[in-house]
Amino acid sequence: MLRRLALSLLFAALASLAARAQTAGTIPNVTGKETIYDDRTKELVVRGDARLVYGEIILTADEMRYRRETNSVTASGHFILTNGARRLVADAGTYDLGSNTLHVHNLRVGEFPIYLTGESVDGTFEKLVFTNATIFFRENAAYAPSIRARKVVYEKGQIVSGEGLQLGLLGSHFLSLPTFQHEIGTELFSYFVGKVGYRRSLGPFLEADGRLPVALGVKAGADLGLYGSRGVMVGPAATYRVGGENDFVLGGLSSGYINDHGDRKTDFLGRPVPENRSFVEWWHRQRIGEHFTLDGQFNYWSDSEVLRDFRPKRFFPVQQPDSFLEGAYTGDNFVLSAFTRVHPNRYHQVQERLPEIRFDLLPTTVAAGIYQRGNASLAVLEEDAFLNLPGQRSTRYDAYYGLERPLALAPWFTFTPVAGGRLTHYADATNGKATYTRAIGEIGFDARLRAAGTFDYKNPLWEIDGLRHLVEPRLSYRYAPEAASGARYIPAIDRRVFSTYLQPLSIADQRNIDDLDALNTLRLSLNNTLQTRGANGGSRDLATLNFAADYRFERKAGQRPLTDLHTELSLTPANWIRFSVYERFTPQTSEQQELNYALEISDQEWWAAKLSSHFLRNDYEEYALDYRHRLNEAFDVIGRWRYDVRHSRFNEQTYGLSQRLGQTWTIKYEVSFSEGPRRESNFGFNLEVELLKF
Repeated sequence: MLRRLALSLLFAALASLAARAQTAGTIPNVTGKETIYDDRTKELVVRGDARLVYGEIILTADEMRYRRETNSVTASGHFILTNGARRLVADAGTYDLGSNTLHVHNLRVGEFPIYLTGESVDGTFEKLVFTNATIFFRENAAYAPSIRARKVVYEKGQIVSGEGLQLGLLGSHFLSLPTFQHEIGTELFSYFVGKVGYRRSLGPFLEADGRLPVALGVKAGADLGLYGSRGVMVGPAATYRVGGENDFVLGGLSSGYINDHGDRKTDFLGRPVPENRSFVEWWHRQRIGEHFTLDGQFNYWSDSEVLRDFRPKRFFPVQQPDSFLEGAYTGDNFVLSAFTRVHPNRYHQVQERLPEIRFDLLPTTVAAGIYQRGNASLAVLEEDAFLNLPGQRSTRYDAYYGLERPLALAPWFTFTPVAGGRLTHYADATNGKATYTRAIGEIGFDARLRAAGTFDYKNPLWEIDGLRHLVEPRLSYRYAPEAASGARYIPAIDRRVFSTYLQPLSIADQRNIDDLDALNTLRLSLNNTLQTRGANGGSRDLATLNFAADYRFERKAGQRPLTDLHTELSLTPANWIRFSVYERFTPQTSEQQELNYALEISDQEWWAAKLSSHFLRNDYEEYALDYRHRLNEAFDVIGRWRYDVRHSRFNEQTYGLSQRLGQTWTIKYEVSFSEGPRRESNFGFNLEVELLKF
């Protein structure tokens, strides 16, 4: 009995001691090659591969002194403190295990591509205060941009504040910055490009575009250009990105103004280009929750040639810019949107929407396998007078509702009858009518066959592991004989535009609803796909070949019953080669109307080439070759040639050298020659310095 009582008391005492030890904190495990106890300082001294382990805390150094009374450690030489996935590297410092606070010298912290160093640092793993800090990108080299600061606060992966900030490189920090915030792991400088060169139309020039951090997720700066024959162009610029996956805001601004005293020539309409020239470009994208998005852009050009003269790389992809704002709410089976398009420029026409409110019902089942779809909109449309064309304005109510019933008549055959109707009311009609309402119906069908064949063919060179050929003939028909009714009373603002491709067949999908034709058309298409097994499962497309053409049972004067035959071919037999072709052919006359192709071949490591052509009968025939060859880790040679067959001349010849300076800069040296009547110079030289994004 006494023995049991003694054991119970012993266990109770041990439990009490364990609880007190747990409350006070466990004693760290300290090891090293040489361990002594300094009785004078009451410290455990460890030298040679010194290591302290305290829960998830691991500290290593050349020498370590642990004081039990304060539960703290002082270490020097290769000071590395690790807490889970977080790691701090310094020369020496002190760490308090009880309060998790530290004081270190020459600390280095961060994550690619941004790093911080500080002469002295105080704080915790969650929050560090750097004194005499340096923020550098990718590599701590003299040619890499960096920021010096008297004080920087780093908290939970973010630079939350900074004081006494100066930006510079090559050992000199000369540009003062305001207090800013920045998230480690995102771009610090979102953009910087410097160009030096010569063009006959501009003279010698210097361009510099940059964005610097001014707030968390916000970078601001300026676009600057100095042109010997034209003057100085300058304007504010900015980029912004805030938020996460489902709630974010991002966008950018670019602008410029110049008092142009050079040879400005004439604009797109043959009018003299004004002396005061400017542009503003803004784009915005926002998402709020899982359902709402807001997208927009605004483009103002003082004249049609301002970007062509001073920013040609941004001009040629989009020569008539757009300005719009759209908000859209997406539900489970519908989209509700408001769309506004404005027209700040006056050298081309735009169909403005002021605004258009639209409801789209996505395809959903009704009953018995029947699907419904529909849309309804209210739009205020406006088009300014242009050249000899009068201005127009229209308030339009429009709605479409359609039904379809897919019938799987066989595993390889699906037949879908469709029917729908469109009702459009114009509050501003023409030719003597105050208002006009158009009601049109549509019937038709979509038929699709599917067939497949497999072949046990293998080719290790092309990584082919079996072949599968998918064939899908499609036949679609639409009949809407009253689609063109009332055309003389309708303000034709949403009208047809020039396009060489087949347009949507159904009246439900056509955007030119103010300019419809009577519809009695059959569309035949044949799609072919050749696949092989993918290396990681699934399948990989080796080739696609598609044909399509329309047959019109009713047509306007001058139209043939059978349209041009449209052909698309794509070959991707390996990841280093890609070939694509689009052709438009007239069967009645055996004439090729259009041919566009591109052949891309790359060694992936040393060189890449792209040969392309653009042919449009009676308009142009041009061939282009782009080539890039890697000489070594630092240098690439580049070339681009565009040859005009109709005029037997090179529209463009460009020869260049690209140099990579460390992990920070890309330098391009380019010489270009041009022929033919054009606004651009026939000779140009560019030296472009680009800062890699960080």
